[in-house]
Amino acid sequence: MEKFAKVNYHGKIKWCKVIEDNYYELADSIYKENPRVKRQPLDQTGIRFLPPCDGQKVIGLAYNYKGLVGKKENYDEPLFFFKSPTGLIGHRESIIYPGFAQKVWQEVELAIIVKAKCKNVPVEEAHRYILGYTCGNDITCENILNRDWHLARSKGLDTFCPLGTFLVKDINTENLRLTSYINGRVTQDSYTSDRIINDVETVSLISRYVTLFPGDVILTGTPAGAVNAVISPGDIIKVEIESIGILENSVVPDKEGLK
Repeated sequence: MEKFAKVNYHGKIKWCKVIEDNYYELADSIYKENPRVKRQPLDQTGIRFLPPCDGQKVIGLAYNYKGLVGKKENYDEPLFFFKSPTGLIGHRESIIYPGFAQKVWQEVELAIIVKAKCKNVPVEEAHRYILGYTCGNDITCENILNRDWHLARSKGLDTFCPLGTFLVKDINTENLRLTSYINGRVTQDSYTSDRIINDVETVSLISRYVTLFPGDVILTGTPAGAVNAVISPGDIIKVEIESIGILENSVVPDKEGLK
């Protein structure tokens, strides 16, 4: 397992390899096999974490956990939706709570970062197009004015896609524990083994409909309990995925936006 981070270091964007809690700037592209690192670690006082991606889009799966959908003999293919790239924020950045929202909740999700451009990828080849994994938090507000399906505007708002802290390569994701918290209180607790389709099936499915590019993000769905994970301004929220890490964000009121 290898761990990487994308950071703002004194105003410059850098990809780093994390070795024994030290951050070494990459001398090669993050998309290269076994990228080289520079010799001296970065001074961590100058590091601000960024979302560990740099693609064109964010795609999310809906209804991909059996515990959320309910017990069935045969499960339907998950739906998918788009989140705005302006929704992406990093570890310890603030989520802006919309002034018009009556209810907003968080959703812990395993996120796939795409490695290379692909289209119509067979399941058996899809692993070649996965760069690694990170923690995602699919922030969602209730159906706006009872006119929008909640997979549209309600998921695509600015700051509504925290991602990070780290990108982890070469990890088995078949049975990882996912947990979400609000002010230390557990709101979701499940395992990736409860998914209806797995990583390679997800990449294959999405690539049938849209071309994927290096750095694109795929959120692989959330387990049961998300609708009850209601957040409010002032909250400190956190998602954690076993062996991948913790993503923490604060929630702040929107002082300038729509009411």
